Amino acid sequence: MKFCKDCGGVLNLFENNTSELCSSCVQHKKQPLSKVHKPITDNNDLLGETVFTYENGKIILRSKEGWLLWSASGEAETEMKTVLKTARFIYEVRKKRKKKS
Repeated sequence: MKFCKDCGGVLNLFENNTSELCSSCVQHKKQPLSKVHKPITDNNDLLGETVFTYENGKIILRSKEGWLLWSASGEAETEMKTVLKTARFIYEVRKKRKKKS
């Protein structure tokens, strides 16, 4: 007897048993639970743990580890999406380097 990979229900005995999903899951076009993506906590935590400071005429964004993630002069205008994109990229690079050492 085979069971649905998603809901765990018994597959219909009269169906072609090559499918791993029951007809109900296929009908509802449900995405199997094994393929549901979990949110990336590092990116979400990154924003909650960073600190903006103003030092020597520059605006600086630092991670909780003290890593410099982004900086610009105090008079510069920068879109927040650009700041966040840069900060996330730098954070990931530094995190990978730290794991290697």
